[in-house]
Amino acid sequence: MNQKKTVPISAKLLESAADIYIRVSTTEQAQEGYSVEEQERRLQQYCKAMDIKIHQIYVDAAYSGSSLERPGIQEVIRDVRAHKVKKVIVWKLDRLSRSQKDTLIMLEDVFLENNCDFVSMLESFDTSTPFGRAIVGILAAFAQLERENIKERTSMGRIARIAKGHYSASHPPLGYHFIPGSNDLAIEEYESNIVQEIYTRFLSGESLNGIAESMKNKYGENLRTWNNTFIRRILVNPVYMGKVRQNDKLYDGIHEPIISETEYYMVAALLEHNRQINKQSRRSESLLTGLLYCGDCGARMQPRRVASGYKLHRYICYSVSRTNKAMIRSNNCTNRLHPFTLEQLDNMIIEEVLRLAVDKEYLQSILEKDTAPKVDETELFRERLVEVKKQMDKLLNLYQIGAVDISDIADRLESLKEEKEALQHNIDRSAAETPLPIEKIQSYVQLFKEALESGDNDTARQIIRMLIDKIVVLNEDIEIHWSF
Repeated sequence: MNQKKTVPISAKLLESAADIYIRVSTTEQAQEGYSVEEQERRLQQYCKAMDIKIHQIYVDAAYSGSSLERPGIQEVIRDVRAHKVKKVIVWKLDRLSRSQKDTLIMLEDVFLENNCDFVSMLESFDTSTPFGRAIVGILAAFAQLERENIKERTSMGRIARIAKGHYSASHPPLGYHFIPGSNDLAIEEYESNIVQEIYTRFLSGESLNGIAESMKNKYGENLRTWNNTFIRRILVNPVYMGKVRQNDKLYDGIHEPIISETEYYMVAALLEHNRQINKQSRRSESLLTGLLYCGDCGARMQPRRVASGYKLHRYICYSVSRTNKAMIRSNNCTNRLHPFTLEQLDNMIIEEVLRLAVDKEYLQSILEKDTAPKVDETELFRERLVEVKKQMDKLLNLYQIGAVDISDIADRLESLKEEKEALQHNIDRSAAETPLPIEKIQSYVQLFKEALESGDNDTARQIIRMLIDKIVVLNEDIEIHWSF
């Protein structure tokens, strides 16, 4: 809360007037000597004794001194810069700011710049003297040191509490509530049954999406927003087996577990197994991942299972599947009707690639189709690749220090990984931009054919990326953009 108290003063005396500034944080209001009333009383007595006329009294109540983003101090700054006052008086230096940087900025760039003296009553100095200016810098350094010490003590206290088994987050997880007056957990009977049901469903083979849908239908959206990310967070949260976590370390919690350690680690093993299966599946089936673009909105396309049945997958536009917000390009994409399964579309492109080896006229027509000179964008690709790598490293660092859960950044990491692969592909292609002779292209096609026959899908994917820049799909229409 900000308060301003106007004290009547004539224009004649304005040039010698002073602003009084008072600040208390929430915790300090309860401490003796820090209250607004006590500061104001002492400061007015000081001004009376020193025959200083008060222009305004500004109060920032319940504001931290770590920042200058306070309405009262901003009013003081405006008065000083408008040359309405010749002094600013505080009870104690840290009332102005607890940041050394902010204090020195105020001293040099606000007060001294505008010929305004700064007075701290308790420390008995002011900036009208060289000694006062020097001592302000010294005391500001100590104020900053104290603030950093408080922060360190708070962090150490939090770590110590976790090591003793106390829960540290600001909100209780599903299945628990806070014991009144503490941050310790007690079981919420109704919600804990839901948590147990989620673990049981997953261990019985139900998918994350399937569990989310079941929870939404059974319990509604009022309790939680049910999706596969939220379900995964529950399944990987060690709190449910009676543990608390600090970075990568687990400690025995003082709260009651909802599921057993055996169930928790069985779920962890199953999640890892599914991750490896999905990874292998993408490698073996998604020959065109990274090459496909939507012909309507321009978004990338991903392999997705859209119906039950063996390998019944399709490449779907991200704007349609909406599985990754970072990859969505439109809310009204119409590219929903293409009839080809993943296997059919892969085979169609494979046939076009293999045709290059046996149909020289077809290959020649592709080479002659676009004779316009290409713009070299290699440097732009390299700059963006550096930026993408930095973003990936930043996200992984946040995960490693425990600042975020892996499920929170999985989608963003996946999109950055795809962009990184595409950029590297473009850089490699640009580096070998000299026109390929027909014989060289056909030799690549022969290697591609041999890789397919031997089941070497990684090599097949590398070669197809050397031959194809991108593939644009719009419903039934398919357009191949060759890289040569």
